[in-house]
Amino acid sequence: MSVRYSPKSHISLPKYENNYPYHGLKTAWKSLNDVQWETVDVNPMDPRGEIIKLLFFFGILLLLGPGLIIINVGEIINQGDDFSAWGSEYGPEDPEFAGEVIWEGTTDETWTVELSNADPSMRVWVEEGKAVDVSVPRSGADFSPCYPSECDYFNNANESIPGYEFVGFIDTNINNTYDVQFIPTGENNETTSIIVTKEFIRTPGIVLVLGVFAGIVLTCVLIFMAYHATKEMREEARWMKRNEKARKRHADKIAKNNEGTKGAFSKNNWIGPDGTESGPGVPEDWYLTYDGPAPIVEDIYDENYVVDRGNGTVPVNFYIKKWGVPQGFGNTDHEKLWSME
Repeated sequence: MSVRYSPKSHISLPKYENNYPYHGLKTAWKSLNDVQWETVDVNPMDPRGEIIKLLFFFGILLLLGPGLIIINVGEIINQGDDFSAWGSEYGPEDPEFAGEVIWEGTTDETWTVELSNADPSMRVWVEEGKAVDVSVPRSGADFSPCYPSECDYFNNANESIPGYEFVGFIDTNINNTYDVQFIPTGENNETTSIIVTKEFIRTPGIVLVLGVFAGIVLTCVLIFMAYHATKEMREEARWMKRNEKARKRHADKIAKNNEGTKGAFSKNNWIGPDGTESGPGVPEDWYLTYDGPAPIVEDIYDENYVVDRGNGTVPVNFYIKKWGVPQGFGNTDHEKLWSME
């Protein structure tokens, strides 16, 4: 915390009028009395922003680290006896054997789909007891009927689609959008139901193990960083506490000194430059006992210099004899008279 002031009027020593050399000091004193004092927070190193960033980063690590462990361990448990280091297809006893249903329709419809060669093969299932011709007119994808043994493998599986027969795959060579047509070839060309599924690919065990390892590493990094971050925050808090105590002792000392000084000063005076009592209540001959540096001369009035401390004036002859001709002055006859002696 620090203190700043917002003056209501500009403090300056104007040209002196009405032959009164203290007019400027009175104006300055009035302006000082009009000062509005307020406390403001000027701490440039507000830690709240850094703490928010740190918490956000820790939140990401918290999701990645333990999240990777939970997801991959869960998948390993889910695969059970079918767990394989290099992955494998789901067996005929597995609920995922038939694949994910991508489209359901009839031979009266055309299936428009965007196919990619990066996706698993699409499996075509036809209503049981019906015959259907599957075609992909556009080049880049085609339908491959299953071999008899392959058809039996799918159709005799416990987890095949009830009421449907597997007839083959749709393979994709070029990524594109295709219109897949299903044409009934039975005696009555009656409408036939169609289901298209996409093969589920089991995640290789090696990938799951690496995922668990990565999650453990990230979690350890999170713990390590959290420890050091909180350690630095604790040290900073201790430092700020000690610093606050020191500032308080210093402020109390200054307040005590100022309190002692106030008793010696007139109520209309103040502490000027270099700790000099200044104001209209200062004796006219104040400069005789003044032992500080040369007062700053701001103007000249008759045979007196207007200065920034004391009662605001020092005789020209006294000033020049003690401190010399001030910079920017010395052009009047009176100044030249004393500067030549």
